[in-house]
Amino acid sequence: MLPTFVIGLREGVEASLIVGIVAAFLRQQGRRDALRWMWAGVTVAIVLCAGVAVALQVVDSQLPQAEQEGLETVVAAVAVGMVTFMIVWMRRHARDLAGDLREHAAGALASGSAWALVGMAFFAVVREGLETSVFLLAAFQASGNALTAGLGAVLGVLVAIAIGWGIYGGGLRLNLARFFRLTAVALVLVAAGLVMSAIHTAHEATWWNSLQGHAVDLSWLVRPGSVLSSLLTGVLGLQPQPTVGEAAGWLLYCVPMLLYVLWPSGRRVRGRSVVVAGVVVTAVALLAGCGSTAKKPGAHALAVKLTDAGCSPATLRARSGTVTFDISNAGTAKVTELELKNKDGIILGERENIVSGISGSFTLDLQPGRYTLSCPNGEEDDNGVLVVSGNALPNTQSGASAGLLATATAGYRTYVIAETDALAAGTRKFVAALRAGNLQQAKDLFGPVRLHYEAIEAVAESFGDLDPELDARINDVDEPATWTGFHHIEQILWVKGTTAGTAALGAKLNADVRQLQRRVKTLAFQPAQLANGAVELLNEVAGSKITGEEDRYSHTDLSDFQGNLTGAQKAFELLRPALVARGHAALVKTIATRFAAVQKKLDAYKRATPLGFALYDQLTPTDRRAFAQQIDALAEPLSTVAAKVAG
Repeated sequence: MLPTFVIGLREGVEASLIVGIVAAFLRQQGRRDALRWMWAGVTVAIVLCAGVAVALQVVDSQLPQAEQEGLETVVAAVAVGMVTFMIVWMRRHARDLAGDLREHAAGALASGSAWALVGMAFFAVVREGLETSVFLLAAFQASGNALTAGLGAVLGVLVAIAIGWGIYGGGLRLNLARFFRLTAVALVLVAAGLVMSAIHTAHEATWWNSLQGHAVDLSWLVRPGSVLSSLLTGVLGLQPQPTVGEAAGWLLYCVPMLLYVLWPSGRRVRGRSVVVAGVVVTAVALLAGCGSTAKKPGAHALAVKLTDAGCSPATLRARSGTVTFDISNAGTAKVTELELKNKDGIILGERENIVSGISGSFTLDLQPGRYTLSCPNGEEDDNGVLVVSGNALPNTQSGASAGLLATATAGYRTYVIAETDALAAGTRKFVAALRAGNLQQAKDLFGPVRLHYEAIEAVAESFGDLDPELDARINDVDEPATWTGFHHIEQILWVKGTTAGTAALGAKLNADVRQLQRRVKTLAFQPAQLANGAVELLNEVAGSKITGEEDRYSHTDLSDFQGNLTGAQKAFELLRPALVARGHAALVKTIATRFAAVQKKLDAYKRATPLGFALYDQLTPTDRRAFAQQIDALAEPLSTVAAKVAG
């Protein structure tokens, strides 16, 4: 709210100052004809600028996700450039601005050119209005709350109009030099936040893929969902865990610009001194926070790159024990995931949605043996080999938290079995509605039944042969005639508006769910798998579901969100006592706070309907962006848990 208030106030005062002085001159000269045209021109200018703002927002909302991030990067960069130019220009001219305006106005009237004054007012509003449109769009995109951001902008403009009216009436004297200096400080902080946002969205658009390590952990200060977090993020642009690139951008912009703005008047600003000071401060801050994430002592780290061919290298070796897979994308659009399978073909760990420029990891305790590395969709054979040698690991962990971890894995197995039983019971009712030809009942059951599947999706996906039968989308299958599962039935129900043609699909769905129900009872889990699965559930939301492509026909995605969130939180809560016992209470508090913040956001869309949530197409782009930001903020610390409970 404060950034948009400052933008509206600052830009509004510049326009109001010109309009107020011009209007006062025309009134004093009795030129009511020109005065009427001036107000008409101001109105047209406001409508024109509002139209540009709406057009920019419409274009942004209709672009695919990656292109949206790219446009937002451009808008933020343009906004930073404009605000920087404005700050520099105003520092040089603020003291004499009002006098110069009055002098130009008097000269125009003396030459009989009242229409020049009308044009001056029109173009002043157009210029400031267009600048404001760009600034506000960038600020709205960086904000997680469109309502407060909009309220701040409206209040800023209203105060600016009041100031302009005071100037017009002649009763207000404003120290412009002081006013513009104070607002310049606020705008520097806003612009620095936009620099950080631009670097973040450039990374999301895959334009900027360097310096992605964490610079510093500010989660103790910037806690999502808190008032302080809203203030620090909204005004200063600070993030809970900024990357090295984001922190560098913030400091390199903020430090020199603040020195420039606050430099005493009358003293020459030495550009070299400002730049050197900014670089020194930035370097010190980054050196303090650029250390690489420490691996657990004794852990083995394996680097895997995703390429057009598949996994690189295709053959890996490791010692038995805790192994961390660090996965990066070498620029391929064909291969975006890595799976590690045991001899029975069960996926023990995976990381999906590793697109170009993105990295990810997962950690597991591995026994000696041969494992399969799978990077689907590679040009060559997508199966590589991991050979693990060494001594067999004990069946149970040692240490003070061993009992707590055993309780966690046993509790998770019980949870998975219960959710699968609920899925099976719900599927039977769903298929019965299909057989009875009850279209509305089938639609009402679709989302609530799938919620149980989404809660254990990470486990269901470990059965690589069964999950596609249950949950594939049309674009996931090579031959549409072989497409089965929930989403084929969804297409028939919502697109064709009938239950006809679902009998065979329903029968197979029932059989596949019963098979899943049987197979999950054979699984045993290790603590790291709980943590990896929780992260993967959140990545499912942030990486694909946030686009609305999952339930693309029914738009019941928020129910899926809830299932993923519930499953991830259950895994975390079961591991929580062991994490605390191992000395990670601060991490536990951070993760718990962020889970609560995401759930609170989701609760706002609960509805008294059979689905229980609003339909996903009712969410605005701002709503979706806020979800993605909160999920990312939660997944970040949660991704460190596996390494802390392994071994």
